[in-house]
Amino acid sequence: MVSSQAELYIKIVQLSIIFIITSYFVFRRVKDKIIGFNWFIFIFGMAIVQSILELALYFPMKNNPEAFENISSIQEIHIIPYAAGLFGLFLYCELIRNAKPNTLFLGITTALLGGYIAIYFIELIFNLQSAYPPEYRVSRFFFSIFQAIVLAEALYTFIQDAIKVKHKKLRNLSIFISVAFLIAFLSALYKIVEQSTYLITKAEPAFQIYGAIPFSLTFGIMAIVFIFNPFYVYLLPTVLNKVIVINDAGILFYSVNIGKDCPEDECEDELFSGIVAALKSFLEDTTGSTSDLRKISFRDKKMIIAQNKEKKVSTIILGDSDSFILNTAAHHFTDAFCEKFAKHIEKFDGTVDIFEEATSIVKRIFPFVPPEEIIEAK
Repeated sequence: MVSSQAELYIKIVQLSIIFIITSYFVFRRVKDKIIGFNWFIFIFGMAIVQSILELALYFPMKNNPEAFENISSIQEIHIIPYAAGLFGLFLYCELIRNAKPNTLFLGITTALLGGYIAIYFIELIFNLQSAYPPEYRVSRFFFSIFQAIVLAEALYTFIQDAIKVKHKKLRNLSIFISVAFLIAFLSALYKIVEQSTYLITKAEPAFQIYGAIPFSLTFGIMAIVFIFNPFYVYLLPTVLNKVIVINDAGILFYSVNIGKDCPEDECEDELFSGIVAALKSFLEDTTGSTSDLRKISFRDKKMIIAQNKEKKVSTIILGDSDSFILNTAAHHFTDAFCEKFAKHIEKFDGTVDIFEEATSIVKRIFPFVPPEEIIEAK
């Protein structure tokens, strides 16, 4: 919380930097239609709201400190948007690996966040100041546990990326972000120890960490990585085998095999496209449903189907994951493909050679795939 003139200037500088970063994310979201940036526009947007709340509370408290003396809990209201941003980070990390968040883990995290907000407002409404400063109250302790769990989830996610991603550049970026989240996670753990010690003994620790420093470092590193590598938002700890594009009649437009050991068999790709077209037709005929066919699951493989808005083009991705973020990347690829080849799709004459240029879109939107393993089917 801003409590001095020096901290005020620091907070204004931080707010300016966060605003510039968020504006850049919005620009790339609009310009390049990078759907994955929605998460970070929200996360950094919550950081902006937090900073504005801190600044808004500073001036009335400075000018009339007696009015706030008996309700010091209101000073902590700026933590709520930061907690919302952390929850957004938690969902992003969960949806990188899964089609939906783990029910138990989601329940625990939601309970901690809800508990923090509920206890905070109870302390505020009933003026439960007790003998504890705001940073050592029960609500803050709940928040610290919630924060540590979210940061542990983020750390685990990017360590998994660093282990599984084969592309050297992306592996290095994952390691870079993992180190950043490790700093924040260790800081969060220390804060829990510090608060526990104070709640039990009422003795303040000899060494205190100013939380804004490690967390500014963490999110600053994350912002730099996304500024220079915007499609990193689609980085996944997964393996893809094929990317296939078909039209609404089931005609194969484009296909690539991913992986040095994948067979380069165009007949196999036509078989995939035929199966999807036939299955969609079968479902429509038997159930009358016209909704999208989104995925097909095998024992150890998942097939994701992403259609464009007009439902004239479908992208089929075969791999070992059906995560929400991979679905998002698949839709981004489909939209980029349709935008690049709009004229050829609209006036399709049976020639598919032009669609081979879509390999550049694959390399851009699926950065976790090593470029040398993208093999066009012959």
